Amino acid sequence: MKIARCVVFTAAVLLLALCIASAERPPRSELGRSVKFTLLVDKVMQPEAGWHTEAWMVQEAAEAGFNVWSPRLGHNNLAEVLLVNEWCRKYEIFHIPWMRGTLTAPDGAEADGKRVVWSSGSEQPLWSPNSDEFWNWTTNYIVEYAKMAADDDTIIGVFLDYENYAPGLRGGNLYDLSYDDIIMGMFADDQGIELPELRLADRASWLEDEGLTEAFSEFQINHWRERCRTLREAVDEWAPEFQFCIYPAPGTLFMTAATYPEWATEAAPLILADASIYGRPGIWANHEEALAENEAKLTRNMEWALEQPGGPYMYAGGLDPVVTGADPEFSGRNAVMSSELTDGYWIFYEGPTYDGTHRDYFNWFTRANEAIAAENWDFWGAERETPDSAGALELIAETDKPQIVVSGTRPHLIDTIESFDTWEVHPMEGVELSYLEGADVVLLQNFNQEWGPGHPFVMALREYVENGGGLLIGHDTGWFMASPFEGVATRGYPTKKVEAVRHVVNTDLVTDNDHPALGDITPRTIFSTEFNDHMIFEPGPNADVIIRNIFRDPVYVAGEVEKGRVIFSGCYYGYHGPLEGTERDVLENVLRWLGGLDE
Repeated sequence: MKIARCVVFTAAVLLLALCIASAERPPRSELGRSVKFTLLVDKVMQPEAGWHTEAWMVQEAAEAGFNVWSPRLGHNNLAEVLLVNEWCRKYEIFHIPWMRGTLTAPDGAEADGKRVVWSSGSEQPLWSPNSDEFWNWTTNYIVEYAKMAADDDTIIGVFLDYENYAPGLRGGNLYDLSYDDIIMGMFADDQGIELPELRLADRASWLEDEGLTEAFSEFQINHWRERCRTLREAVDEWAPEFQFCIYPAPGTLFMTAATYPEWATEAAPLILADASIYGRPGIWANHEEALAENEAKLTRNMEWALEQPGGPYMYAGGLDPVVTGADPEFSGRNAVMSSELTDGYWIFYEGPTYDGTHRDYFNWFTRANEAIAAENWDFWGAERETPDSAGALELIAETDKPQIVVSGTRPHLIDTIESFDTWEVHPMEGVELSYLEGADVVLLQNFNQEWGPGHPFVMALREYVENGGGLLIGHDTGWFMASPFEGVATRGYPTKKVEAVRHVVNTDLVTDNDHPALGDITPRTIFSTEFNDHMIFEPGPNADVIIRNIFRDPVYVAGEVEKGRVIFSGCYYGYHGPLEGTERDVLENVLRWLGGLDE
């Protein structure tokens, strides 16, 4: 009987694969409209051939139901791009070359004054978006792709990645306003002013002091728009239906202020590749919770993007199996959720190995793509078939040490806490009160969930602390999530040395008093932080400000709530390396105070 079932199942799978492989692809004009995107950016099969695409890879993707193939490497080999296009046409799948939207700049005089400069003064080894070098490079490849598209609509456009992979201190993904010599000089000429000699770190503040910040922003954005418009026009000469796909959406200032209005046309809507639902929001989220959170997050992002000037736009949620918790079944159901809500999905396919879990993932993506084609939207909410280890309801202690649960488990943060030789450390695996109650201290670092005061987790945190728990709300957590303790602190809005609205950059901190949470650290001790930015808070009536920055903004705020204790900390711990010096001592003392270990 088992053999018979196996034969029937195998025959069904082969029949499905044969049907998919033999199906004609939809008209190009229907992709992203009546036909959902199922777009694969491959980093799993290409390594099997020295990071080149081969025909079998395209065939396998097509047989799994993907309708767009995008090789992670190879955009700069035009002969290979053409060859991949031939294979895509053969296997009835569309093709979109992937390339970075950034260009590495060399050391030396050739690029001096032309690199990206953030408002903090940090310079990264990337050609500025105001440089001819950046735009010539970008234009040369994309226009060549457009010429190919004019001859064969198998190639639908270009996938541009604006994530910031470059070394050095950064202000985020690319691009925000740059303060390089090129744009500063152009702006000065436009304004009829003479620039003083300015250090990189002083340029943004000088513009602010002169009342020129808004004018500079408008000038630079207009410059970007002109460049984008010129590229769109060059593409349209060859292939008016050629689409730009930009990542990570909703996007940076450059993306939203320049590419949105200039690269979207009626014939070629701009494709916005969202990056917010790669996997679960954390291993604390079980299957159902994670899908619900992803749906809410994707909805917010898409609604915001579609309301922006310009358009038309197409929107697609993104997946990435390398993210913790993005197991095969979750990824497949996440793909269908995205496709019901948006114009499809795309996947940055990394994490699995071809001889490892690749087959598990492709089996689930095949099922997902079949459900999408059939508009079987019940698929993503169906009962899970494989075991789910996420969403713990109880914290299991293995020692008699005090227990600390940490969200945002940077290895250097964990190393620092373990070096205190005090705590048993647990990555956060649950959000229920029953789980939290097993911890002496909960540390939420960059737990960036936009949850209001009535959300069950916010209410669970409140009850956990009131019952005697210790809670550290760290860095962006206190910005995105509603404060469980408004009497202690709420988000603050800095006014000096600000990036991304909420971050104070490159600014030292100073202890403010002799609060017991600081141990033996004396007041007015000035120290630097391992990470280059921090948040600030608005203290409530039941709070003690224990650490400020040198502008006197509150950075650490402490409070006692019934039987428990809470610290709002604006710092990010362990991003580049373990904590050292005073900052390390501060964290050690704060955690001991939260856990009541010095009583």
